[in-house]
Amino acid sequence: MQDLSVFRNRTPAMIGEHSIRHSAVMIPVMEMQDGLHLLFEVRSEKLEHQPGDICFPGGGMEEGETPEAAALREMTEELLVTSEQAEIIGPADVFAAGTRCVYPYVCLLRSYDFRFSEDEVAEVFTVPLSFFLENAPEIHKVVYRPEFREDFPFEKIHGGRQYGWRAQEDSILFYEYEGHVIWGMTAKIVQAFIAVLTGPEQKKAVAEKTVL
Repeated sequence: MQDLSVFRNRTPAMIGEHSIRHSAVMIPVMEMQDGLHLLFEVRSEKLEHQPGDICFPGGGMEEGETPEAAALREMTEELLVTSEQAEIIGPADVFAAGTRCVYPYVCLLRSYDFRFSEDEVAEVFTVPLSFFLENAPEIHKVVYRPEFREDFPFEKIHGGRQYGWRAQEDSILFYEYEGHVIWGMTAKIVQAFIAVLTGPEQKKAVAEKTVL
């Protein structure tokens, strides 16, 4: 008889954890003459992954690195700033979507001269915080349906092809500001950031409206 006591007081493993991509981003907030602005990057066309997209500074976490340290490291590398120029205020809400887990952090960025690493960044620009406070994003729905290979053994499943296979619905968000389109995960991070600023009721409404 197997000894079930091995399950007592054990720390469970997370099956599939190796397939989850952990990354961290920084939400840089700058004090401008007309108030607070959020700083965004346009990804370089030299990059293989999502060239031309608008994003916050960030990237994958290295072995043994905390999310906060990863966000700060990525920002200093991409924006050519020092850690002394960034006052990290604290974490924003974490996003878990599919095989991704994104940890955003909020910082005040000071004395930035708008230089950047041209290997990773094509352009930087700012958007007044007031724009996001006054304008909700456009929300468009996308439905992902399961696709099966020809050799999938439907005959081994009760119901076969008619089994209750579920499609997944996602909400894709878009903000447009002076010719720039901020969309996807970056737009969701912005929306969640604004929801925290504007209070718990707005945050609840965001959680109910946005499907990750």
